[in-house]
Amino acid sequence: MYTKTQLNHFDIATEIYAYMRYEYKFLCHKGMELDKCISTLTKKLQRLKDHEVLLWSQALVEVAKNHSDNAPTPVEIIRAIKYEAKQLDNVISERPDIPQEIVEKAFVDYEALWRSADDKEKFTFFIDHKFCDVPPYVRYWFVKYNREHRGWTAHESNMMVGFWKTPFNAAHSGALAKHQYEILDYFKERTND
Repeated sequence: MYTKTQLNHFDIATEIYAYMRYEYKFLCHKGMELDKCISTLTKKLQRLKDHEVLLWSQALVEVAKNHSDNAPTPVEIIRAIKYEAKQLDNVISERPDIPQEIVEKAFVDYEALWRSADDKEKFTFFIDHKFCDVPPYVRYWFVKYNREHRGWTAHESNMMVGFWKTPFNAAHSGALAKHQYEILDYFKERTND
């Protein structure tokens, strides 16, 4: 059912701690070192299935609802990821009308797509892929990359992320097309400046 992993667990663990650096006052608990936490989390992530590992951002959102100044330990992160995976499995099991081949179908590895993309492909990443399909951590990388390499603000990056968003409820294809043209025109004018 599951194939050999294609994920880089060390990079994911490093990205988790980079994300948490901005969310918590204390990244490591007393007596713990960051490198040790990352290596422990890497080993624990390797024991999970790929689709479970990719739920890390949703798991951290749930953990953040506890309103603690301390970042979660690797064990707490894994526990939250497994909880999110169980929630997903429950939803799938409640839907017997979903064919099993769709459930087991290989997922699109947006992380690998992002990492292998050149600058032009990174510019059009959210034109080519809908934001609702792309994991939140890849959106974070998109904003970070554009800030460093293009000088974009977070608002400008989010405009591009929202390329496929409907501009308002019950918008038809014409409104969506107009919204997309406005975004493209904005960035054409921005590059001409």
